[in-house]
Amino acid sequence: MMHKYILGVLFAVAFGVSGTAYAQGNCTSMDLEYICQNTEFVQGVAADCGLACLSEGEECLEACMIEQLELSLPCIDCFGEQVICVVENCYFACAFGSDEACAECALQNCEAGFNECAGIEDSDADTWTNLCDCNDNNPVIYPGAEGTGQGFDNDCNGIVAPNECTTCVADMNNDQIIGTADLLIFLGTFDCTDNCLTEADFNEDGVVGASDLLTFLSEFGLFCCP
Repeated sequence: MMHKYILGVLFAVAFGVSGTAYAQGNCTSMDLEYICQNTEFVQGVAADCGLACLSEGEECLEACMIEQLELSLPCIDCFGEQVICVVENCYFACAFGSDEACAECALQNCEAGFNECAGIEDSDADTWTNLCDCNDNNPVIYPGAEGTGQGFDNDCNGIVAPNECTTCVADMNNDQIIGTADLLIFLGTFDCTDNCLTEADFNEDGVVGASDLLTFLSEFGLFCCP
């Protein structure tokens, strides 16, 4: 019988970084965030339940995991498929082989299927999947990334450091972020050609028009240096 450590390796492989992009799968964005914030705990529960339910089937695994984890049932189903895949393809490698052979077998035979089922992907090819990448559409944003001074929370820690913020012209309410409040102020003066707020006339041509809108949209969502 596969022992707990090896099953832990299998589920660690499932959470590993993959360079292949998949369409949105069974796990919601809340599921993925929960797994990111509780990776070791989820791995441990998955390993324990996988070991306990090897001979009982997928329904046993679902019941075991849903009792302990705050994950949706469709997402948990992917773990059931992972167990079935490992048993069908890697039983002898994991039961009688080395840990390395077991992990390699799971990687080759089961990782892609689990990722596709769960919707784990690396859309921006920065080697961080959407499990913990707070913006998987921008390759300069991922946990631990260096600041680029472009107004992004590069390292995904929820705090914009001085080396991450940028100088903005569209911060109309001076709250250091270009957001909905700034948009409302801007739209209130859009298409104005006389006595316009100078704050909205970004190119200072006397008109709040399309070019100013393009400037605003290019900065929307950015964090600004004070």
